[in-house]
Amino acid sequence: MPNVVNSYTDANGVYCNKLGIADAAQLRLVEYDLVALRSDEILSRRVDLGVRGFGLARQQAIHAHLFQDVYDWAGKTRTVSSSKRMESGMVSVFADPGTFEECWQRLEGQTHAFVIASGLTFEQKREALVEIFVEANRIHPFPEGNGRSLQVFMKELAREQGVELDYGKTNAKEWNAASAVSGIHGWLLERQYLIPNPPDLEPIRRIFADMAHPAALESRKGSCGLQR
Repeated sequence: MPNVVNSYTDANGVYCNKLGIADAAQLRLVEYDLVALRSDEILSRRVDLGVRGFGLARQQAIHAHLFQDVYDWAGKTRTVSSSKRMESGMVSVFADPGTFEECWQRLEGQTHAFVIASGLTFEQKREALVEIFVEANRIHPFPEGNGRSLQVFMKELAREQGVELDYGKTNAKEWNAASAVSGIHGWLLERQYLIPNPPDLEPIRRIFADMAHPAALESRKGSCGLQR
C-alpha cells in the first residue's frame, strides 16, 4: 500500500485508486477508458441516476457513476482546498469546500430558471449555459474528474432546452485554458499569494459558440430533470 500524504493521493502524487495502479500515466489511460464507457451509459439514458433537478446532488450522482470503477471517493465532495497550475504558469483557484452548498444553491436557481424558461433565443440559451458552466467550474467540488463530470452535467442540462453540445468541436488544450481563465486565476507571489487576473469569459464563449447547436428531436426526449 503506497504511503498516503493526504486523503486522495499517495506519496508520489498519484490518486489512490481501486485498481492498485501506482503509475500516474497508466492511471490516466485506464481511468479515461472506464469513464468514457460510464459517460455513454448516462448520456444514452441506459442508467437512471435517480436525481431530479440540476444541482449539486446531480453533479455528485454523475461523478459517482463515472468514477465508480476507479475511486472510493467517487461522488464525494473534496475536503481540501484545490488549485491547478496552467500551461502559462498561472494558477487557477477553486472554491473553498465550506462554500459548496451555498454556491450550488444559488447555481441551482440558475439551472432551474434555464430549464423552465420559454421563448429564449438560441443565443440566449447558449449564453445562459456559458454562465452556468463558468460558475460550476469555479466551484470544482471534487478532488479529480471535475471537467468530465461537468461536461456530462452540461450536456444533460442543455438538452432540456433543445441544445446539443458537441465537445468534439474543441480540444483538451483549448478547453482547459478557456475554463481556467473564466474563473479565479493569476500569478503566485512567493508561491503563496495569488495576484488575481480579471475573469475572461470570451474564450469559453467562443468554444460554446462552436460546439452548441439545436438538438435533434430524439435528444430532447426523456427529460432528465424538472417539470416545465
